[in-house]
Amino acid sequence: MNRKKQFVTILFGGRSAEHDISILSATAVYRNLDRRRFAPRLIYINRRGDWRWVDEKEMTAPSADTLSRGSFQSILPWRCSGTGLPQTDICFPILHGPNGEDGRVPALLELADIPFVGAGSQGSALAMDKGTAKSLFRAAGILTPDFLVFAGDSLKVISHRVSERMEWPVFVKPCNLGSSVGISKVKTAGELPAAVKLAYAHDSRIIVEQGIRGREIEVAVMGNDSLEVSQPGELQPHNEFYDYADKYLDGKTRFSIPAELSEDTADEIRGLAAEAFRSLHLFGLSRVDFFLESTGRILVNEINTMPGFTEISMFPKLFLLEGYTFKSLVTRLIDYGLARHAAGSTRR
Repeated sequence: MNRKKQFVTILFGGRSAEHDISILSATAVYRNLDRRRFAPRLIYINRRGDWRWVDEKEMTAPSADTLSRGSFQSILPWRCSGTGLPQTDICFPILHGPNGEDGRVPALLELADIPFVGAGSQGSALAMDKGTAKSLFRAAGILTPDFLVFAGDSLKVISHRVSERMEWPVFVKPCNLGSSVGISKVKTAGELPAAVKLAYAHDSRIIVEQGIRGREIEVAVMGNDSLEVSQPGELQPHNEFYDYADKYLDGKTRFSIPAELSEDTADEIRGLAAEAFRSLHLFGLSRVDFFLESTGRILVNEINTMPGFTEISMFPKLFLLEGYTFKSLVTRLIDYGLARHAAGSTRR
């Protein structure tokens, strides 16, 4: 007798500048869902925040344009009586950026007592806010590049504080965004106004970080109480830095997987990845980004709790190195979500 399949609801799209990236990630998860164990359910959130169930036929070549055709509703349709909508056993909220990865959707799922893949509302919110996350890294004794956070401050104030404390180049970023959206590398004081304007266009709080000369190292982490930590990988951006176009459009960044590191350095980075993960009260999955200076100093840059999940994304690439297939990796993450819910630890 075959075991009953579990319904996995893939939640994607969302009110974020990373809307289109979410569609790409969701498509990859959908295509790699183990149909022997799971039956997919699909919910698309448009850019206005309206929700609708998506037919599997629409996932052949999905885009924001094709997915926007149909009837939407403004409430999460889990157990709406009389609608005929299927229920779910676990949700895979493959949402990047604000209004999803920042803890809002995990909080909604926690309230509904629905198992889900990824970090909870608390950890998601802490990791999404770059200023808060870096403060927690410091409190845990984890090195991170120097930074300043601004909320509505004038350009004059920002310029004064940055020039007083930091050296060029610096990076100007929205505090709550990912996929390198709204980020600028600023080499001179004259470039600062445009960078600040761009960052403020995406968020009311921005962060200015000291530029670091070093190798860019990334580590994938997944698990709940016990963690699986990948070998470090290295990226060498084709553009000035690893920006949106390089991540999702051009695909010209060079990857070294695993990174060419001594065994001691690789072990130290992996240990720091686990420490950083726990310092933000995370579980599920994350990608931890580092800088490795020529002196050997290792600094944590940031953590992404729902990193890009396409075939060219670093998170799955790193765990493919550990012996996973894309399909088995998706299954593993679903199992972590189910186990966490069964243990009663999702309400945080």
